[in-house]
Amino acid sequence: MFTLLAVATLVALAIFWKNREEYSDSSLDEKSEDDRVAPLLKGINYLLSDQPDQALQEMVQVAKIRSESAEVYMALGEMFRAQGEYGRAVRIHQNLLARPDVPKELSFQAYVSLGRDFQAGGLLDRALRHYAKALEIQTDHLESLQACLRIREQSHEWDKAEWLVSRLEQIQDVSYHDHRAYLKAEMASDAYENGDILACHALVDEALALSMACTHAHLLLIQTHIDEKAFDKALSQASLFLKHVKKEHHALLPSVLMSDEAFYNSYAEAFLLEAWTKRHDTELGIAWIENITKMKSAAEGKALRERLNLKDVSLRHELRLLAMDKVDSNLVEQTKYWRLTMKLFACKKCGVQVHDMRYHCPKCNLWGTMEPMQAANVFGEEQNA
Repeated sequence: MFTLLAVATLVALAIFWKNREEYSDSSLDEKSEDDRVAPLLKGINYLLSDQPDQALQEMVQVAKIRSESAEVYMALGEMFRAQGEYGRAVRIHQNLLARPDVPKELSFQAYVSLGRDFQAGGLLDRALRHYAKALEIQTDHLESLQACLRIREQSHEWDKAEWLVSRLEQIQDVSYHDHRAYLKAEMASDAYENGDILACHALVDEALALSMACTHAHLLLIQTHIDEKAFDKALSQASLFLKHVKKEHHALLPSVLMSDEAFYNSYAEAFLLEAWTKRHDTELGIAWIENITKMKSAAEGKALRERLNLKDVSLRHELRLLAMDKVDSNLVEQTKYWRLTMKLFACKKCGVQVHDMRYHCPKCNLWGTMEPMQAANVFGEEQNA
């Protein structure tokens, strides 16, 4: 806290002397100048006396004297937020807006800053309100639109998120088709959970029309076909999945194809074996073995491993296979614990690692960038989320 205010004091001093020189020939009288100096000196004194709250109050007074000194407010607010002092940051920016003569540009900056403050503090509704006020002043402000989009997605408000994506497309003149496809797939998933299969199918069709690479849409459509016992359609969609979706996501297919035992035994087993024969995708093979072990038994999982004739697997894969063993040994127990806590997926953009598959990266907020981790970083201990 002391360091933060010390830096803020230096900022205030720099701004004060800059403004003092700029206005040295103006009509600003000596008394007004003294009014500006007094709280600044008091703030420094409180700071040196290790009384940060009192120092803050005096620094606020510095910014109240002249409108151009509002830069002190902004600098203080930014630093408080960076240090996790969200309440202080909010008070700083609210004080700016409380001034009767605040210009529109400064109001805009304060609203954006308050949006950042509340968003960083987890008060998302308040953040949205302040970003909205900023957008009333500057309708094409990208940061505010993107922040609102992240909040809407975090709150699973997919329709409102899609509207924001459309607005960003207009402003930036770029395509967000992949992004929109995942939003449609999320809407379809909600419809599926609510039992509205017709709406689910319609939304999945919209998603795939936007992007045939949308993993979530493919897997959801396969699942609905399996639920409806439309097994031929499920296999046809699975073939499209393998054709259009990037290889790194193919390992997600076995769990869906094995969601119905009758379907797996009659259709999906042969389909997966053909896919393995064509591709020899180790991630897909390991995922298949893990799922058969869970669905049936460790013995059948071991038999499938021998059938696939897995060779030259990485240490990471060996540990995953060992975790399925039923042998009573300390090493097996340790690998079982490791398997429960290991990070299976990583974002190819920002590198964040997570245990379960997510279509939306929790760190960089991109869609479709999470992929199964490969041999590197066996224990998955970096950038965990």
